[in-house]
Amino acid sequence: MNLTTLGDLSHSFALRQRQFDLKTESQKLQMELTTGLAADTRSHLQGDYAHLNDIERSLKMLDSYRFAITESDTTTLAMQSSLGVIQDVTVELSSALFLAAQPGGQQGLKTASAQAEQSFATIVGQLNTNAANRSLFAGASFDTSALAPASELMSGLRAAVTGETTLTGVQSALDAWFDTPGGDFETLGYVGSTVDGTPLQLSEDVRVGLSIRADDPIFRESLKSVAMAALAGDQTLGFSQDLQVVMVNQAGSALLELQPELTDTIAGLGLVQSQIEQSRTRNESAALALEVSRNALLSVDPFESATRLEQVQTQIETLYAVTVRASRLTMLDFMR
Repeated sequence: MNLTTLGDLSHSFALRQRQFDLKTESQKLQMELTTGLAADTRSHLQGDYAHLNDIERSLKMLDSYRFAITESDTTTLAMQSSLGVIQDVTVELSSALFLAAQPGGQQGLKTASAQAEQSFATIVGQLNTNAANRSLFAGASFDTSALAPASELMSGLRAAVTGETTLTGVQSALDAWFDTPGGDFETLGYVGSTVDGTPLQLSEDVRVGLSIRADDPIFRESLKSVAMAALAGDQTLGFSQDLQVVMVNQAGSALLELQPELTDTIAGLGLVQSQIEQSRTRNESAALALEVSRNALLSVDPFESATRLEQVQTQIETLYAVTVRASRLTMLDFMR
C-alpha cells in the first residue's frame, strides 16, 4: 500500500489555504444573512443572467427618466414663478394706469409712467430667467438670454415713436417694432432661438416640451402695452398731456385684456407640471416593482444560510484546534 505524505511546509500551506477558504465562505454567508441576497450571483443564478439583465436595464432607464423629471420639475417651477410675477406686475400696473388716467389724476402720470418703466424692466428680467444653467424662455438657446437688456429695448422703442403726436401714430410705430416679421423685435429685441427646446423623455411613452418663449404673442403684447405707458411720460419725446393720458389709459386697458390669455399660459404650464408629477409617480411604482423582482430573484433562504454558517464556523474552530495541536507535536511526542 502506497502512502502519500506531505512535508511540513506543504502541510502548513494546505492548512492556511483551508483557513482562507473557510473565512471567505463565512464572510459570504454573513453577508447573505445580513442582506438576504446571494453573495455569489453567478452560482445562485446558475449562469443565467437574462432576467436579471432585463431588470437592471429597466432600472437604469428609469433612473435616466428620474433625472429628466427632476430637470423638468425645476424648470417648470421657475417658469411658473416668472409667469406669476409677470401677471402680478401687469395687473398692478393696469390699476395704477387707470387711476392716473382719471380726471384729476394727471399729477400721477409721471409716477405711473415711471412705474411702467420699472415694470418693463421686471418683465424683461423674468423672461431672461435662468434656472439650472438653462435659459427658460429662449427656446433651444439654453445658454443665452431670451431678450436684450431692458435699457436697450427702451432705447429702440423711444427711437421708434420719436416724432409721433397722436395715439394712432404711437400705436402704429409700436406695432411695427414688435410685430413686423424680421423687424426690430425679432432682430434686436429677442435674442433667443425661434426653435423650441428638445422635449424631455419622462417615461417610455411620455415626452414633455416646454414651448413657452419670450417671443410669443402674449409677451410681445404685454411688453408693447407696458412700453407705451413708460414712453408716455418720457420728457424727451415731448408728448402733450392729453396724449399721455390717452396712452396711459390705452395701455391699462390692453394689459387688462391680456390677463385671460396670460392666465391660460400659466394654466397650460400647470398641466405640464401635472404630467411631470404623474410620470414621477408611475416611474417610482415601476422601479419599486422591479426592485422587488430583483430581490426575489437574488434572495436566499436565511435558514439554509444560517445552518451553513454554523457548519463553517464549526469547521474553522476544528481547524484551529488541529493547527494548534500539530504545532505542539515534537519528535519526542511522536516516538512515545
